[in-house]
Amino acid sequence: MIKAYRHLIKYALERNCTISVHNGEYWEVKRSTSPKAIEEACKSGEEGSMRIRQGDDIVGWAYVIDALDFEPQETVVDHTLTPFMEAWSEAYNALQYN
Repeated sequence: MIKAYRHLIKYALERNCTISVHNGEYWEVKRSTSPKAIEEACKSGEEGSMRIRQGDDIVGWAYVIDALDFEPQETVVDHTLTPFMEAWSEAYNALQYN
């Protein structure tokens, strides 16, 4: 099963979003469209925050933990309740339970 944060990256980029990743100290990537750079930034520390934008609008935020002992769905441990993030959550849950 795909980890939740990886699915979120793919989902957002397919919708022409950019993603910034904050590792708790600084922004590792800013407004990136590179799945590899975003994933590496998420994995560079034990935890981080993803800010998702469509154009200049912030459409979502997610708190990410990529630990080996976490279940795939638990890698996004918190997120905003925006229409974009709710749609992502529904898409991820549909993938997970079908």
